[in-house]
Amino acid sequence: MALTISQIAAVSYPAVLAEMRKAANQWAESALMRELEKQGAIERKSLGSAIEAPLDYQRNPGTVIQATDLQPLSMSKTEVITAATYDIAEITAPIVWSKKDEVMNPTENQKINLVKALLENGINSHDDIIEQALFGLSTNGFLGFLTHIPTNGQGSDGGIDSAVNVWWRSQTATYTTSADIEAAMTTVWNRCAKGSGAKLLPTLIVSDGATQALFESAQQALQRWSNTDELKAGFKSLMFKNAKSIFSPYGTSSMYFLNPKNFSLVVSREYFRDKSDTQELQSQNGFTTRIYSAAQTITNNRSRLGVVHI
Repeated sequence: MALTISQIAAVSYPAVLAEMRKAANQWAESALMRELEKQGAIERKSLGSAIEAPLDYQRNPGTVIQATDLQPLSMSKTEVITAATYDIAEITAPIVWSKKDEVMNPTENQKINLVKALLENGINSHDDIIEQALFGLSTNGFLGFLTHIPTNGQGSDGGIDSAVNVWWRSQTATYTTSADIEAAMTTVWNRCAKGSGAKLLPTLIVSDGATQALFESAQQALQRWSNTDELKAGFKSLMFKNAKSIFSPYGTSSMYFLNPKNFSLVVSREYFRDKSDTQELQSQNGFTTRIYSAAQTITNNRSRLGVVHI
């Protein structure tokens, strides 16, 4: 016998009510993490004791245009390959709940929605703290843009000192107002490209909202947007050349120029956003699980990264 509408309504109501009461996220907006994922800059691989990025760092120094057909050539060992080495950092979001929470959510639907809310918050917390750390120097060993793309272009990164190895310096330029921000961006763009028709070009520029707005204000006459289907009074995806310009809640007045071939967030293939088994707390009426990642930001070509700053 088919259920009546009143019976279906009675059965469905708790689930519908719980969904309507779902917590609205007040704090997480992982714009940069989503764009890194979209552009393929989050690289999943099995890790060892460290993460190594092989580098082809110079033209063969013995290469010459010969003056004569029997000109003596260099017999020195060819030294063109080295590597940047990075330690692994760890990110953990613990999730804890009590037996009282179980008591207060007695039905299956209520339990499912509670668990869903806790897990969504845990994943958002995990991604949010990574995005925040990306704009720093080093957070407990997790490296940010200030390590890879400092405003002076120098410093040590991956065990290579750019004060000695000038080829390991990132690109920089300064701006003061909307009048010169585009010129500074073009300067850094060209330095990262190293030549017209280059294959390794910036594909992502990230800053805070105010700095992106400053750049946008200088482009009102000839704005470029990534999606013409969104042709309205305003747009959501601002472009500079072929790089998408985005802003992050943790961004700064510096504009970082990235591309996924030379900058990546390397994460463990086995442990990225991994949820552990649920365990009962000792001496407490509660339970815990964890969302865990082993990861690190790396670069294999620091000279292709850049920053425009005040």
